[in-house]
Amino acid sequence: MKVALFDFDGTLYPHETFETLRAHLKNHPKFKKNYKHFVRYFAPTYFGYKMKMVPKIKMQHRALESYILSFKGYSKREIDEFFSDVAASMSNELRTSLLEKIQQLKQDNYYVVLISGAFIPLLEALFKGVGFDYIVGSKIHYNGDKLDYKTRFERMFAERKIDIIKEHFQNKEVDWLNSQAYSDSITDLKMLELVGKPVAVAPDSDLRSVAQDKNWKILNDI
Repeated sequence: MKVALFDFDGTLYPHETFETLRAHLKNHPKFKKNYKHFVRYFAPTYFGYKMKMVPKIKMQHRALESYILSFKGYSKREIDEFFSDVAASMSNELRTSLLEKIQQLKQDNYYVVLISGAFIPLLEALFKGVGFDYIVGSKIHYNGDKLDYKTRFERMFAERKIDIIKEHFQNKEVDWLNSQAYSDSITDLKMLELVGKPVAVAPDSDLRSVAQDKNWKILNDI
């Protein structure tokens, strides 16, 4: 089995996903009232981060956690409706060349995985019909049909991504040497190093430096 691993934020989607989510929540005709709840939940951590008292990774985790907590009392149907609206507006900004690459990899019998810190219902709505074999993202928990705001939220990020990948493929024979991985960020370095054919997509300066040193493929301005 050959696999192809795709990052989302900054790779398939060329913008900062959380900023897009924040703007949609603030301006959504039905759900914009949630925005004030998000701000209330997130503000203490954000100000702590700005004062250099809270590390960036904790701030990012709290941002996503606060975002979903703003939907306290809502049903799964309503939350899925919101993320479907967001996905519809984001779909035209996905990198077409990478979507075409995914289709080619599928034809070549690669097992294609999407790995992201974004919420799973957003990813599922955005890539419905694309044909990912497996989607890894940040889960939203429910108690019956309502948002479960008591269960600890777990953001999917760099180190956890590797754990999930290894767990998913632990009983499968993977040809890692001929597998591929795509990302824009140095935070995904370990994911890129898992495969024999890593690709840096419009990379940040740190990843660009590593990719150049290791002679990895670099895709610019796609």
